[in-house]
Amino acid sequence: MTHGGLPSPRMQPALPENPHIVVVGAGAVGGFFGALLFKAGANVTFLLRPQTYTHVVRSGLKIASPHPALGHFLFYPPCVRGASELAHADLIILAVKCYDLPQAIAAITPWVLDGAILLTLQNGLESEERILSRFSSSCVVAGVAYITARLARMGVIEHFRRGAITLGAWSDATRAQAAWVHQTLTRANISCQMTDDIRKVKWEKLCWNATFNPLSVILDYPISLILDSPDLLALVRSAIAEIIAVAAAEGVTLDADIAETTLSVSDGFRDFYTSMHEDFRNGKPNEIESLNGDIMRRGRRHGIPTPIHDLLRALILGLEEKRRLAAKTRP
Repeated sequence: MTHGGLPSPRMQPALPENPHIVVVGAGAVGGFFGALLFKAGANVTFLLRPQTYTHVVRSGLKIASPHPALGHFLFYPPCVRGASELAHADLIILAVKCYDLPQAIAAITPWVLDGAILLTLQNGLESEERILSRFSSSCVVAGVAYITARLARMGVIEHFRRGAITLGAWSDATRAQAAWVHQTLTRANISCQMTDDIRKVKWEKLCWNATFNPLSVILDYPISLILDSPDLLALVRSAIAEIIAVAAAEGVTLDADIAETTLSVSDGFRDFYTSMHEDFRNGKPNEIESLNGDIMRRGRRHGIPTPIHDLLRALILGLEEKRRLAAKTRP
């Protein structure tokens, strides 16, 4: 049987107790969780872009963290630039942004076809769908990362708060694999919990990502400005109401108080900028199409209007165009 023109992964053998883990990416998410795996003695390798590979091989990865297992930690993990440099992987942790996923999928294909399990940690809802267009569902375990951290510069990660993963089987075919991934991460001192409804968890996180992320870029301010403004809070609640409606059309029922829960949780991070703001400030791509753009497109498929998400997306795209034009006219 084939998926997207590619052969299916081979039958998964008995899940190993000491798996070979590949972390794809060494940003805030991959660097932090990869550091915990490395320090716990896990058999972990990083798959990196050539420039990042060169830096990490020469200078290592530096973590500055309040986490008791890390602190200020410099380490030199095994690194590869492609699957041809590593014969086999048992578990692949996809710690790249949504917009880098197509290249990541192409890079890991040999390992997946050899039976590797994938743990997705992307924001939004598209990652698993993209992977399933290429491979069978038997390889996918879906995860949601909760972490406040940033890539200060190449190879240097500043971790501030949290650092946990919620994961679950994407299908009945991966329940044993999900339990195995949970056990593997927990053994490495990673705060990790299982859920029976990972789709709902991903939609719940989307309620935060698709509101606070774009608003922080538009306002160019920490999220306290949103939390302290009745008008902006009303906007967030309306945007979440749109998400609730689209989720219901896709068979996911979010709790009636999800908006208030999202706002309550946010108060603990009121002095922080969002990851999208960090990316925009540094001239990097952002995930607007995988967040608000995806909500907009799903809404259209179901005949559900999403005017607030349409507006947030348009404003972010406008700011990107403004920056492009400014750079073009700069002497």
